[in-house]
Amino acid sequence: MNEMWKKLIEQFEENGYTPRDVQRIVHFYEVMMDTAKRLKKLYEDEENDSINRNTLHSSK
Repeated sequence: MNEMWKKLIEQFEENGYTPRDVQRIVHFYEVMMDTAKRLKKLYEDEENDSINRNTLHSSK
């Protein structure tokens, strides 16, 4: 575990969070970041599909 994580955990513990609370916070963060990445890819794919469809229609 790198120093930044150790400091973050110490700060949480100083604020009264238990190790389980910290684990849940980190897990929630990871889930939200994964969701954000998936949504970004979904929107980019939809935008690319839309551009491709528009290009096909305009070339006819």
